[in-house]
Amino acid sequence: MSNTDCFDVPPNPLPEDKRTRDPYLVPNGQDTGKINFSLRKAMISDVRDILDLVNGFANQNLMLARGPQYIFENIRDFVVAVTDELPADPTGSPENRAGRIIACASLHVLWEDVAEIRSTAIHPDCQNMGLGKKLIESLKTDGKRLGIHTLFTFTLAEEFFAALGFVRQKRDRLPSKVWGECSRCPKFFKCDEVGMILEI
Repeated sequence: MSNTDCFDVPPNPLPEDKRTRDPYLVPNGQDTGKINFSLRKAMISDVRDILDLVNGFANQNLMLARGPQYIFENIRDFVVAVTDELPADPTGSPENRAGRIIACASLHVLWEDVAEIRSTAIHPDCQNMGLGKKLIESLKTDGKRLGIHTLFTFTLAEEFFAALGFVRQKRDRLPSKVWGECSRCPKFFKCDEVGMILEI
């Protein structure tokens, strides 16, 4: 079995004309449904489920792919959303079969005042419910607690982050510490993502 066989994106049950343009939730709280969920810091047992979410969208070129080692090494950066309202995923980790992980995002500190929001992904069944906004607010709060003053992200979902206060920046205006990370990215020479910044 190849790696990509494990990471197919779950099917979206909505008709095509009702789907969002990207794997993130629509901005401004325009809810089309409700689901009860809780946010918590990720655990080692969540790694496989995070990989399923992130790499499902990466296979559609909607975000960067991540490998198991990256998730393990950066597990403390991640926040996950968990719900009991969707059918348990029998292929997920045993700890999560009763509480299904439906979304994730991470805050990666780069320097004393700069952190990057990475790997924001929401299961297709749970979009349009305000969950994306809650995830980013949680990371923003954590950034403030750590003493971070600037958040940035590279994204294909510009409208989503703009609705949360992020501002598009030219690449030469981004913090210098960004470029050390970018040089390790497989899309470095053909980057199609937008750089955005939020001062907190």
